[in-house]
Amino acid sequence: MIEKMQSQTSATIDTRQQYVRALQSALSVDEVTDAFMRAGAPMIPSDAHAAYRLHADADRVGIMGVSAQQRFLDDYEDYGRRDDPVLEFALRELRAIDSSRVPVPEVWESSGAHAALGVAGFVHSLEAPVIVGGAVFGTLNFARAQSRPRFSRRDLVAAGFMGEQLGLAMERALRFEATGRRVGFLEQALDSLAQPVVVTDLDCRTLFRNRAARKLEAGGADGLGGPLDVPIAEAMEEFRTNGRRVYTGSVHDPGSGEHLITRSLNVSQTQDVAVTLVFKADSGRTRTLPAWNVLSRREQEIAELVAQGLSTRQIAEQAFITENTVKQHLKRMFAKVDARNRAELIQRVWAHGGNAVKPLQ
Repeated sequence: MIEKMQSQTSATIDTRQQYVRALQSALSVDEVTDAFMRAGAPMIPSDAHAAYRLHADADRVGIMGVSAQQRFLDDYEDYGRRDDPVLEFALRELRAIDSSRVPVPEVWESSGAHAALGVAGFVHSLEAPVIVGGAVFGTLNFARAQSRPRFSRRDLVAAGFMGEQLGLAMERALRFEATGRRVGFLEQALDSLAQPVVVTDLDCRTLFRNRAARKLEAGGADGLGGPLDVPIAEAMEEFRTNGRRVYTGSVHDPGSGEHLITRSLNVSQTQDVAVTLVFKADSGRTRTLPAWNVLSRREQEIAELVAQGLSTRQIAEQAFITENTVKQHLKRMFAKVDARNRAELIQRVWAHGGNAVKPLQ
């Protein structure tokens, strides 16, 4: 007897481990559901099993996975779900329960759910909630025919375990899918920009290039290989060795004959990710003086600090002036170079070949 119990316990542990491994390898909601149907449901012998998703709108229910016949599913949705004491208990108490343990047996026997199961030849029902992020996400459902015994306490424990593990895996899958959608939207938005944008790691490996950058660069997806190769490599070297957060470079594009200005930003030092924006030199616009030369020495110093991505407060601290003085300098600088904001200010200065001064110490 002891050996038999030990063998059953060992088999249960192995089955649970297989189920957990299947869930851990699943990335999407569909893959998580498939893991339950394939590796989880066999933990509870039944004649039918299903995984339902309960939407915030109580009138909408989604079937994620099911082994029952369509007629039974239709009958249950028509008149069983709205009168199902097992489901009501599982959602109210947030734990697994089977039909033999409904507080009032007569309530179950006269319910619409009992009638729907009976039409399909089922008698016993077991349901367990699936909790995702602290809220009920769905249920796991099992049914047995009259010829089978009612669900045991061991089955209830297994159903609770499956629901708990499925909820954890589903939460991870939902985050994964949401991230994928956000990345897709972001890529579409960046592709719509006329300005080239390149995302790299600090070893110059390209992580993303928008459509404008792909047109500009001649290399493949595994490397830069185009006119941006040198300025981006220089920027990444500055980020790695000197800890700089912003780097400005320039390059001549032999394909178009244009002079390009690059501004690289080390946006995440913990993740080693940098973004490079590419600007075309504003050579077509005529000015009496280069933009850099119309700025005073002090204004040039402030322009350098602006180019480093510093805030008004940070500029004031490094230049030993008040924030209001910084704002007044910026206002005059905008007027001198016909710029509407800081980005245009720096672009105007870069475009006219200004020689950068050393940042203030």
